[in-house]
Amino acid sequence: MDEQTKLVVVNYHYVRSRYEHPFPGIHGVTELELQTQLRLLGTIGEFVSATQVVDAVRRATSLPRRAMLVTFDDGLREQVDCALPVLDELGIPAVFFVNTGPIANRAVSTVHKIHLLRAHTPPNVFCGLLHAEARRQGLEMQWDVEPMEAAEKYPWDPPESAQLKYLLNHELAPEVRDALITPCFRAMFGDDEAAISDVLYMNVQQLRVLGGRGYLGTHGDQHLALGRLPRAAVQANLRTSLDRLAGWTDVRPFALSYPFGSLETSTLEAGAVAAELGVQLGFTMERAANLDLARPLHLARFDCNDLPGGRQSCFAAESLFDAVPAARWHR
Repeated sequence: MDEQTKLVVVNYHYVRSRYEHPFPGIHGVTELELQTQLRLLGTIGEFVSATQVVDAVRRATSLPRRAMLVTFDDGLREQVDCALPVLDELGIPAVFFVNTGPIANRAVSTVHKIHLLRAHTPPNVFCGLLHAEARRQGLEMQWDVEPMEAAEKYPWDPPESAQLKYLLNHELAPEVRDALITPCFRAMFGDDEAAISDVLYMNVQQLRVLGGRGYLGTHGDQHLALGRLPRAAVQANLRTSLDRLAGWTDVRPFALSYPFGSLETSTLEAGAVAAELGVQLGFTMERAANLDLARPLHLARFDCNDLPGGRQSCFAAESLFDAVPAARWHR
């Protein structure tokens, strides 16, 4: 990209008509909110596809001076059912990053088990359940986390909830987190995890639609913090996901979204493994704009709420491209 060009990437998760859970464990937008924000962003910049970004990396073409890319994480069914029609109506391309393990195994990712548990349980009760389960299993736990780090990662949650999410997603080893969450989830939702998975995640037919449009990316097989895994585990996780998506859709994705997206989970080492497997674009959750494509495996990205039209925008619409900070991670 030339020195005047900026790429701003916006990320979404849940998209549905209404949110009726008794507690705020699931944060998302409605179709109307999605449409309204995308219309606004379309007056500020020009939407591009992932293929256009790859072409710009290869220097085959250039991006518009104010380029914007829309992404969705986790492979949730509602993204195809609710968000894709909005995108089609507005003529906006996107990338949908999919975890393949839950679809292949008809299971629910631990991260989504946490969302569902929090959505159906008062925060103090959920915390009590985790403490009780840790005692039952004889797990020695350090429950305190740094409040500022939790608030930075989860600015849309109350402090207690942000700290609990930070503990579960960033402090605990995956096997410890799973050991705590799995019995709590089973106690609340029963044994038919497959039925919940079928409703929550995309099916193969939907994946084929996305693949055919060039909209398909990987979020790993399992939703794991890649930067905290041994190299062999990163390779196995990504290869399994890429192979499954290629087998289901005849399309091998070239883009990756790092689960959790923090600096520690989107390391240079994880990006190097992804590149070895043919991945050409990688997206973090560094809240910044991309002033160049020198690090295509570590592109910055905003949560939708950070941008104009979001619930707590950090920028005015008229000055977005002038005000956004430049991406710095691994640069």
